Amino acid sequence: MNSQNSVAEELELLCAVALNAMIPLANERTLQSAYYILRGRKANQTLQDVHLYNLYPYYRMFPGFSKEDWDKIVATLFQKGHLQQREGEGASPKPTFLVTETGCQSAREAYEKYRFAVWFAPFTQFDFASRIETFWQRLHLLVQTVSQMLGKDLGFTPVVTDKSVQLWVKEQLQPKEARAVWTDGLAEELYRLWEPLAPEVQKLLVTQLSGISQVGKTLGQLAKQQQVTRVYLTLLFRYGLAASMQRLMKEAEAFPLLSRLVTRENKLDPRLSDSAARTYAMVQRGWSKAEIAVRRQMKESTVEDHLVEIALRCPEWDESAYLSPETRSVIVAASEALQTSRLRLIKDHVGPAVSYLQIRLALARRQGETNG
Repeated sequence: MNSQNSVAEELELLCAVALNAMIPLANERTLQSAYYILRGRKANQTLQDVHLYNLYPYYRMFPGFSKEDWDKIVATLFQKGHLQQREGEGASPKPTFLVTETGCQSAREAYEKYRFAVWFAPFTQFDFASRIETFWQRLHLLVQTVSQMLGKDLGFTPVVTDKSVQLWVKEQLQPKEARAVWTDGLAEELYRLWEPLAPEVQKLLVTQLSGISQVGKTLGQLAKQQQVTRVYLTLLFRYGLAASMQRLMKEAEAFPLLSRLVTRENKLDPRLSDSAARTYAMVQRGWSKAEIAVRRQMKESTVEDHLVEIALRCPEWDESAYLSPETRSVIVAASEALQTSRLRLIKDHVGPAVSYLQIRLALARRQGETNG
C-alpha cells in the first residue's frame, strides 16, 4: 500500500467512524458535538450526549484529534453528499445537521465492512475509554519489568514514564515473595486472557509489548509493516484492551494477578465512576447537592453530572428530591412531542419552572430504562 492509498484509506475509515457517530446526533446537536465525543472531552454536555445517545464506543476514540483533521472529515462528508446543514430551532438556535439517505447507506455499509459491531462490543460505559489507557500502561510496564527480572537485568529504561504507573508497578513487585508470584504466573495468565481473542488482535497486543528480548513496536510502525491504516489498528487495539478489562472484571478469581490491573478505587458501586459512587453514598445519607459540593470541594455542576449518572445507572435511586414524577412526565412528554433530546428545545417548551437538571435527570432515567 503506497502512501497515497494509505492516506485515502485512512480518511475513508475516519469518515466512516465519524458518520456512524453523527447519525444519533443528527438534527439534535452541532457537528462539533461528534468531534468532542471522539476526542473525549469531559464537559457536561459531551458526557450527557454519550449517555443519551449510547455513543460509548466512540468516546475518546481519538484523543489526539486536531480541529484540522475534523474539518477535513466534515468537508469530505459534505462533498460526498452524506451531510446537509440545517438551521437550529428555539430561542437561541445553533445550526445542526442532517445525515442524508446516501450517508446512512454509506454508514451501514462501512459498519459491516470494518466490523464495527465486533470492535465496539466491549464499550458499554464511557469510563472504559479513559481506563484502558491506564490498564495498558500498567500491563506494558509490568511485562517489561518481569521480563527484565527473569533475565536478571534491572538496568533498563522503563517504557512508561508516568510516575503514578511506575509507583503502582513498584508496589506490586516490592515484596520479595510477590516477585516470585508475578514471575511465575504473569505469562500464563496473560496467555489465557488473550487466547480467545482473534489472532490479529493477539498479535497486535503482543508485538507492542517490550521486554528483555523485544522492543515493542508502535501502532504507526505496525500499520506500515502490515500495510493497513493506523486508524484500523487503533480500533483493534482498543477492542483488545477493553475486552481484556471486561473479562478481568467478570472473572477476577480466575486471574488473581491481572485482575489487580482493573481494581478500581471505587469499592462502593461498580456501576458508577469512582467520583459519582462517592457522591451517591453521600446522597443516600441525605446530603443535598450543595452540601456535597462543599464537602467534596467541587462545583455544584459536577455534583449534578454525578446525579445524572446515578439516574442513568441506578434504577433504585429515589430522585424525587430533585425531580417529581409529575415533572418527569411533563419533560418526557415534551421530548417525545418535539422528537428531540435537545435540552434547550425542551426547556423552551416546558418553561422556566423546570430546570436543566430536571430535564437531564428525566432523560437519563428514560435512557436507563431503555438500556435496562
